[in-house]
Amino acid sequence: MGNKIAVFSFTEAGSRQNAIVSELLSQKEYQCESYTIERFAGQFRMNPLAKNLKKWIGERWGEYSFIFVGAVGIAVRHIAPWVADKYTDSAVLCIDEKGKYVIPVLSGHMGGAVKFAGMLADGLDAVAVITTATDLQNKFAVDVFAKENHLFIESRSLAKEISAAVLRNETVGFYSSFPVDGHIPEDLQMCSSFEELCRHPLGIAVMDAIEKERKKVKNILYLIPQNLVIGIGCRRDVKKEQLKQKLEEVLKKLGASKEQIKAFVSIDLKQNETGILELAEEYRVPFITYTAEELREVEGVSSHSTFVEQITGVDNVCERAAKRYAPAGEVIQQKIKMDGVTYAAVKNRVRLEF
Repeated sequence: MGNKIAVFSFTEAGSRQNAIVSELLSQKEYQCESYTIERFAGQFRMNPLAKNLKKWIGERWGEYSFIFVGAVGIAVRHIAPWVADKYTDSAVLCIDEKGKYVIPVLSGHMGGAVKFAGMLADGLDAVAVITTATDLQNKFAVDVFAKENHLFIESRSLAKEISAAVLRNETVGFYSSFPVDGHIPEDLQMCSSFEELCRHPLGIAVMDAIEKERKKVKNILYLIPQNLVIGIGCRRDVKKEQLKQKLEEVLKKLGASKEQIKAFVSIDLKQNETGILELAEEYRVPFITYTAEELREVEGVSSHSTFVEQITGVDNVCERAAKRYAPAGEVIQQKIKMDGVTYAAVKNRVRLEF
């Protein structure tokens, strides 16, 4: 679930439950927006529903999560035009007007609706109605594991095949180049080497992009850590195409892939820079900015620019921003100037947890 959540209700009883749900979400520091029909909006201090709610939802699809207080059918009719892909769809839940049942309708794993339903059910003293097979049978779910450990799923078809194998009670091999904590699920067979993994009919390998390219095997699902933080600095109005071209050059030099990128970061003066926003949207990663004061607190950058400091209040935007986001990470690319664009990259440490 994203931090932006819209809660809809359509009756007086539903609006009363909407208020309870919204208060619970606010206490857990979610950014919650409550909507109800105009008749009850003033009474419950909520926003009136958009006249074309279906279109309103579509404009926010993939960015917001949605909770409907009311019948599941109402939710289905409003979200139907926008449902496309479990990896990009919004999380959608339904709660009945009396708060007895919480139903994850869409994006249960990748969107986090199943986990969120459990949290809401606990807070409302309700029952979470779970229908996903791996959850019902208490089986390993590769998509949930990937989401919780910030791993990019390289092959959706292989992920689906592995889930089906697990539900058939077949054992899947597992290998990681990174440390692993927690109890290994009984559905997986831990392998001490990649060669051992390859002896399994199906396997999961957690490794970086360079290793993956050296060890490409068709029956192995590669999960790639999203552990690269990319600091960006640029002239005003630099086009997305130029930013993208220079970024690809940096990634190639590092032997990294775009799937490893966790976030783009910069100074708050760039928070509305169109080219960067478009690049972040294309790569489907957040763009986070910091004030000059926050960036000045970062120590140990590789270079200093008096000119940049006069303009922005800080001498090295991209490297300071990347280190600010990932203070325990390793700087694998110091500030590099590239025709009006500067990049820096920090690689976060990876430690998996079951």
